[in-house]
Amino acid sequence: MRVDVYSSAQAFAAWVLDLGLRATEDARAGGAAVVLAFPELIALPLSFTLAGRGGPLEDAGSLPLAAWRSLRRDWPEVAAAAVRYGRLGPAAVHLARAPAVHRAYADAFREVARATGATVVAGSALLPDVDVEAARGVHVTGARAFNVAYTFAPGGALLGRSRKAHLTPGLESRAGLARGSVAELPVMCLPWGRLGVAVCMDGWYEGVVAHLDAGGAQVVVQPSANDADWQRPWPPDPGLSEGEAWLARGLNALLQGRVNLRYAVNPMLVGEAFGFAPRGRSSILANADRTVHAWVDGRIGVMALAPNSDREAFVHVAVDLPDGPEAPAPAGQAGGRMRS
Repeated sequence: MRVDVYSSAQAFAAWVLDLGLRATEDARAGGAAVVLAFPELIALPLSFTLAGRGGPLEDAGSLPLAAWRSLRRDWPEVAAAAVRYGRLGPAAVHLARAPAVHRAYADAFREVARATGATVVAGSALLPDVDVEAARGVHVTGARAFNVAYTFAPGGALLGRSRKAHLTPGLESRAGLARGSVAELPVMCLPWGRLGVAVCMDGWYEGVVAHLDAGGAQVVVQPSANDADWQRPWPPDPGLSEGEAWLARGLNALLQGRVNLRYAVNPMLVGEAFGFAPRGRSSILANADRTVHAWVDGRIGVMALAPNSDREAFVHVAVDLPDGPEAPAPAGQAGGRMRS
């Protein structure tokens, strides 16, 4: 994550394509199915930086300042959206910018899926419900904005949208976002198996994991962005560090003992842009009751873990995904690789 890649849709697309190609370089030659997962909020700055009336906003020193400048720059469009949808503040900005942000976000990750042949979980963007129709083109279909992750099939087709249900205090609570519905989180069927997505905080809630498990998901992806220091004491239990809590109390703990869920991928955003400096160690996790036992960094269920919390890293494992009565997969297509 860095400021220059958000200056245009083309710059953003080139960046994520480069990441996708590098992450899957060896896997593409092997012929196995690949799940490629990007982190939460990877497209967040697009809500403010895509050129409007007054040009891009690369010099804004913080996300709130970028949002304020975007509001001032594009006030006619934002005012029109506020009147049309009955929303004020950041929500009106998201609604006004939605067609441009959707195009930049969806087109970029659709191309990654085509170029890599992977199933791509595209991190997340701040968007209302958007649809595409032959006569109307890209258009907004709802008056609420969400923190939403799109998932694309290997050929680039959109499979589903996973709207975050549990918003974090701070950035999200002030960003004009609505909560998604746990009951509406999709379980997506692919040739290699079934996939669910739980955006960041959702992966800490038993109800979300239970919903995906009951729906037959075998793999869950948890795109995350965490702006807390990885070594700080975890506020609910200062005896644990932030990093220890993610592995001991988060999705890894909820994954164990599940009926259908076997693996989890947790890509975490790192870098700095507009004063936002997320940290975290991406990981790939396993349900030890349904797979071979994994043990990395002293935690059962951890198959792979990024070496540090503040620099880009690609985390990957190769696994077999056995067929099962709850979520059958075609013969010969059970194996695969997962990457974040």
